[in-house]
Amino acid sequence: MTETLLAIPAKDGYKLSAVLRKPIEPIKGFVQIHCGTGIPQRLYANFAKFLSKNGFITLTFDYRGIGKSRPKFLKGFEAYIRDWGQKDMAGIFNWVLKNYPEEKKIVIAHSMGGQMIGLMENNYKIDQLFLIASSTGYWKDMSRPFKWILPPFWFIWIPLSIGISGYANAKKIGQGEDLPKGVAEEWKKWCIHPHYFETEFNKTLKPLYFDQIKIPIKSIQIADDPIANDITCNKLLTYYRNAPKTVEKIEPKDLGVKKIGHAGFFSRRFESTLWKNLLHEINTPQKEHV
Repeated sequence: MTETLLAIPAKDGYKLSAVLRKPIEPIKGFVQIHCGTGIPQRLYANFAKFLSKNGFITLTFDYRGIGKSRPKFLKGFEAYIRDWGQKDMAGIFNWVLKNYPEEKKIVIAHSMGGQMIGLMENNYKIDQLFLIASSTGYWKDMSRPFKWILPPFWFIWIPLSIGISGYANAKKIGQGEDLPKGVAEEWKKWCIHPHYFETEFNKTLKPLYFDQIKIPIKSIQIADDPIANDITCNKLLTYYRNAPKTVEKIEPKDLGVKKIGHAGFFSRRFESTLWKNLLHEINTPQKEHV
């Protein structure tokens, strides 16, 4: 396997830090991996290496303002979550389509990474789509006790942090990567509304491309995930109304562990179980789509 560091342009030209991993053996397809909110691509590195060692080219990348795609100064940097779908995910996928036109295109999206696929104008060219702990984010739909942590975060820490630093200093309180002001404020706006981001459809969120997805979607849901639970995961699936959907619910006890959580799927301890099972599904032929 080889690893190459790249700077790939988003649709508006903003350079995104990415890592391309290629297998030594014959190539079986190309996997584009979407991060969750405030999660850097390095969290998915071992998972991407596993897929590459098993015959797939993989690409991980950081959204603008996050990880290695963060500018020198985050204060004053303009970015929104919608940019991650409309410009970053779509721009990365354009690069994949241009450079690897003959390979099967697989997208594996974690958390918010599955939401913004609906803003990718080129999403109809995806051949296989897997959502891992991917859901909507209205805080009252989340599970206790986690959801009670969120109001202080939205209404106290984010405004205070932005007022002091000019951005949401999430690292300081162990809540992932620092977030650009626009990302944090948009995320808060969605998460405190019962209809999450739906009220922004055809306003700040337009055009919409959810209906372009007509291939089967596999939604992998983790039973002890307080964020992407039965309510929030299945709400997200309703937006992909033209896609056949399959849900797999994973119980920690079935794997002999006490906890998996929201991002635990990508831990190396699940290489021989969860990763291996997903690899089998990726290798399973699917019907072609137009």
